[in-house]
Amino acid sequence: MNDLQIEYFLAAARNMSFSKAAQELFVSQPAISRQILALEQELGCPLFERLNRGIVLTANGEMFYDFFERYRTELSDLKLRAKLSLENKNRVIHLGVLNNWNISGIILPVLREFARQYPDIKVEVNSYEPRSSQEALQSGKEDVIVTIEPKILNIQGIMHAKVIDLPRVLIYSTANLPDPGKKLTPYDFREDEFLTVAGEDNDFVTDLIRSVCKPYGFTPKIQPVHSTDAMIMGVQCGLGVAVTDAWSRALDNPGFASLVLESTHPLSVVWKNEEKDPAIDCFVELLKTSIQQYR
Repeated sequence: MNDLQIEYFLAAARNMSFSKAAQELFVSQPAISRQILALEQELGCPLFERLNRGIVLTANGEMFYDFFERYRTELSDLKLRAKLSLENKNRVIHLGVLNNWNISGIILPVLREFARQYPDIKVEVNSYEPRSSQEALQSGKEDVIVTIEPKILNIQGIMHAKVIDLPRVLIYSTANLPDPGKKLTPYDFREDEFLTVAGEDNDFVTDLIRSVCKPYGFTPKIQPVHSTDAMIMGVQCGLGVAVTDAWSRALDNPGFASLVLESTHPLSVVWKNEEKDPAIDCFVELLKTSIQQYR
């Protein structure tokens, strides 16, 4: 018995025809018949009933069809695991997150558990502007991305899963309070400039900030800046305010104060795994679980 005989048998069973199997595999129909006959002789039983109108699987043929399908799938998986085992010794999984996030409480448990399960694989963590994370994933710089950027979900050939709704917050400088001691609302910042990170999707960001402010009864003044760091620095220096999310590092700085807004960012984990690498799948599952548990 050999893999060629198994391949020919499975093709004939799928097509219920020796001639169609031959067309599928680009071989002659007699070659299909010879190999299947040799397989039947070795197995000691007929796999097909040869009828005038074609072929049908015998009971034993159905049994061997199921077995050989499992065999091929399990063999393919085993070959992949063996290949990855050899590659893992020099393997690195790259994780991309957004600039200015304070998420060590999420990442550290993931790294500990992943190292326990895959001790030979290293993990590197990099940070990006929202507009750059899509390019990093497409170019292969990153294997997994955690993002609130909706456009990245439309990339062909990627997998993604929404994990949580991340609260939006308005941040402002404590050195520039409009009325110290007063309980503030977003409306109190209607005269301030709302700093946003400039990019190709300026219209989307502008519409987003306006939609966030609309329930509070005002239209914000938008001021684009070139990066997240510039946005945070501008707020710190009293040049404006910004809408960010609950993971922003600014929230840990006593120079900033914040208001939780009545809206959220859908947060997703996005990854590429064309080879069905179990290490990537494991890392993604650990990451999703850690995000859901982090508060």
